[in-house]
Amino acid sequence: MRVFWVMDLPHFEYTNVLHAHSHLAMLGWGFTVICCLLIYFLKDHIQNFRTYRSLLLANTLGSLVMALAFVLKGYAIVSIALLIFHLLIAYALGFILLKDLKKLPNKNAALLARWAIYWMFISTVGVWLLPIVIAKFGKLDPLYQASIEWFLHLQFNGWFIYSVLALLFLFLERIGKDVKFTSLDFWALQLSLVLTYALPAYWSYPLPFLNMLNSLGVLIQLLVFWRIISPFLTIFRIELVTKKNFGYGLIVLGLISLLVKITIQASLIFSLFLAASSEVHNFFIGFIHLLMLGVFTLTCLGICSIQGLLPQNMLTRIGLATLALGFLITEVILFGQGLLEWSFQMTLPFYHETLLVCTLLLPIGLALLIFSFLPAFKKVNV
Repeated sequence: MRVFWVMDLPHFEYTNVLHAHSHLAMLGWGFTVICCLLIYFLKDHIQNFRTYRSLLLANTLGSLVMALAFVLKGYAIVSIALLIFHLLIAYALGFILLKDLKKLPNKNAALLARWAIYWMFISTVGVWLLPIVIAKFGKLDPLYQASIEWFLHLQFNGWFIYSVLALLFLFLERIGKDVKFTSLDFWALQLSLVLTYALPAYWSYPLPFLNMLNSLGVLIQLLVFWRIISPFLTIFRIELVTKKNFGYGLIVLGLISLLVKITIQASLIFSLFLAASSEVHNFFIGFIHLLMLGVFTLTCLGICSIQGLLPQNMLTRIGLATLALGFLITEVILFGQGLLEWSFQMTLPFYHETLLVCTLLLPIGLALLIFSFLPAFKKVNV
């Protein structure tokens, strides 16, 4: 996608590639990682792994074909059919996971994981509403964008964030640690999630009371997340210092990213920053990457590394470090350019070229991680 801003790609349409990227990142990568890690921590309580394996394989193949369909044709019959296919698989996997989560002894993790799935289910209402809205009101109606934002808000802040918290509680249990999580914390988390939907709703319907609801929501969110995340950070920083395991560094970076995300959202109670959030595209892109690459991907990869789900070799460590470095540098560039554009209407020299080169660190890091598995495959073949 960065290449579009540097050179012409006459055979590809930017919007189609953007749709392929976003759908594959959320419905392919994000969905699969959450399900696989939940299954990993539930493995002692699962009897039929074959169903999980079949559904995850079907979703992986469907997501790859869906991404290709988006690149070639955009929103068309094939891509829409595969999106529906994913939703049906998500419902099936969600219901099976809900059943197996009842056997999980870690109550905090079970509660958060169940509600992650519930919010994932509820988010899809926005998707099913789209054809109705288009047929009755058209794509220019505010309800069209509000339906999309409903899906995205509950996916990012419900399904993904709740899942990360559940996985952190499960991981803490594995290393013999615990963090207090009260019913007040949980319901404050729930309330903040509902109230903060008022911001994307405000973009479609600029009503003053929606801005007020969002302000209340982000303040509650700020308090509850600082209360939850602070002890996590303390534990993982100590583990990083004592055990010298790079995986803990990734988790710490992921948790810091979460606190930065929450702080940015809290800043939107000020009208100056609220306007910037919708006017400066770089802020929006940087914020999404902060969540998906920082909070979600780095935290999950850190857990995978420490639990031995990634090969324990030098290639893995270099790959993880390259990914983390690529994330940090691109975030600095995105937010830095956003600040320049917002404050001075300026552009960094060679901005797009620099961002393209630094973004290459991400696929390079991913490639190194994939290659790190080759020694293990060779041993199996021998």
